[in-house]
Amino acid sequence: MAVGDGHAVRLGDALAPVRPHTAPGPADLPSHHRHTQRTPELLKVTIYHNTECRFMPYEDGQQLVAVMSHWLPCHAGQDPQTVADWAYHAFNADLDMLEPGRGSADGEMTFLAACVYRLLGYRSISVGDAIEVHTGQSDSQWLACEPFGWRHITPPSNLSGQPLTAAKVYQRLTEQPTTR
Repeated sequence: MAVGDGHAVRLGDALAPVRPHTAPGPADLPSHHRHTQRTPELLKVTIYHNTECRFMPYEDGQQLVAVMSHWLPCHAGQDPQTVADWAYHAFNADLDMLEPGRGSADGEMTFLAACVYRLLGYRSISVGDAIEVHTGQSDSQWLACEPFGWRHITPPSNLSGQPLTAAKVYQRLTEQPTTR
């Protein structure tokens, strides 16, 4: 009983077409729900684990594997060091410590990002790991985790892995036993 590109459902004696599942766009929303403000700019932070030398400062040429990425709102005056500090806190703190902050948008975002990171089974960010802060332009800055803070580095040459993807999440979910 297909109608057009979608399906049809029987409502009494008539067939009603069902559109394929698509996310509504701004034009589909009533005018009082449309945002008139400009969308905030986002930056992307990608976490790389050093597979060659953990707990020792990163050295050029060491293997870095992308494990996680997250989009953050770009606040005025925010520098890559601040983003790196956010990542270190989010992906190293116990979830119990992050949970009380869920009452704010930033706290909720941090808590959910940390939950995904933990559910995917990643270890904490350690000395020798690196992050890439990409501002959406063609500008990226790289920082390596040091014993005390972060050090700017040149873009690494020995990269592998993919940041967060749906395929990575599905793969991880199929590897875990179900509890149902």
